[in-house]
Amino acid sequence: MTEIPYKEISLLILGTLSTFLIWRIQYQKDKIKNIESQLSDRKYKMYSELIYLIFDITNAEKLGEEITQQDILKRILGIKRDMFLYAPDEMFKTFTNWTLELKNQTNGTRHFKTYFELMKLARKDMGQIKTKIKLDDFMLFYMQDELAYKEFKRINGW
Repeated sequence: MTEIPYKEISLLILGTLSTFLIWRIQYQKDKIKNIESQLSDRKYKMYSELIYLIFDITNAEKLGEEITQQDILKRILGIKRDMFLYAPDEMFKTFTNWTLELKNQTNGTRHFKTYFELMKLARKDMGQIKTKIKLDDFMLFYMQDELAYKEFKRINGW
């Protein structure tokens, strides 16, 4: 009678099983990486639209072009839709505060501070975790004129 090679059969089964498990783990990792990449792309588009909005409004004034309130509202609603799905909670809440400040309009410039917090949170969410940008840095970047910014601060009591 011939002896059954249990060791060889066990090694073959274990080798096949371990190969399958390694493949399955790699497949799951690739799937997760793909989902994270898609999420990052969506966030990038949403955050880009958020920054483009304020710059487009400012540049339109400088270039003598007109952006209607309806266009602005459509863009904010598009950002809002994406914000609900893709933004972290802190970003979501800060965006809500910003839109409420825009609606309130008791202080026409207060919303810039909240908007700056939005930009800072967006930078952190997109990988700039240790960002050290301050409100003055942002406003100078936005206005591109130190004297005008100093005057803006004086007029608005910043």
